[in-house]
Amino acid sequence: MGRWRTLESVYRLDPTLANFPAAWSQIKFGRLFLNTLFIALVSMIGTLLSSVAVAYGFSRFRIPGINILFVVLIATIILPSQVTLIPTYIFFRAIGWGGTWAPLIIPHFFANAYNVFLLRQYFRGIPKDLDEAAMIDGASPLRVLLSVIIPQSWPAITAVAMFHFFWSWNDFFNPLVYLQGKEDLYTISVGLTQFNNIYAVQPGLAMAAAMMSIALPIVIFFAAQKVFMQGIVITGVEK
Repeated sequence: MGRWRTLESVYRLDPTLANFPAAWSQIKFGRLFLNTLFIALVSMIGTLLSSVAVAYGFSRFRIPGINILFVVLIATIILPSQVTLIPTYIFFRAIGWGGTWAPLIIPHFFANAYNVFLLRQYFRGIPKDLDEAAMIDGASPLRVLLSVIIPQSWPAITAVAMFHFFWSWNDFFNPLVYLQGKEDLYTISVGLTQFNNIYAVQPGLAMAAAMMSIALPIVIFFAAQKVFMQGIVITGVEK
């Protein structure tokens, strides 16, 4: 834009890094960062432990009715979270989890249908001859999982870990619902929303805060990209 009579520029380019320390101090970015990192890491660990165990059971054990149970589990994917929001919220409040991180962490220790499906399909691609060879050597089912299945499934496990970490890092609705009024427990997504509402007239500060919030996910993505792409390449070659 410009003033057409004088052709004088209204805006001029003036790069600066001052917005980053200003945004960091204005929203207590350090606390928000640590809160979000703790929630994302602990819930990711719970997701991996539970999903790997459940997927291993569905892929290796022959139990009567296991296919029906798997279909029921997969059917939960089509259940919208909005349907269970109110009863879940009432339940968590009743057991004293309101205003804490527990509703954001503990439920992920009970597996997720999407992650279980992804890992189950990958586990089923591993030859059972390796399981039988390990059992002949005296390995228990747990030892087979730890020494045979998991070492060959790092690409799928890495993908599940990345999917959940990024989802938890970007989650806005659940922290907003369960941490209402607890500003010391807020995550980055909730803190950025409040920051944008206050400093909407200063887009430089908002952009600086947004860039700081996505720095860690970008680093993690590029660090794990090699393993993730390796799994895609190996799967394509085998097929």
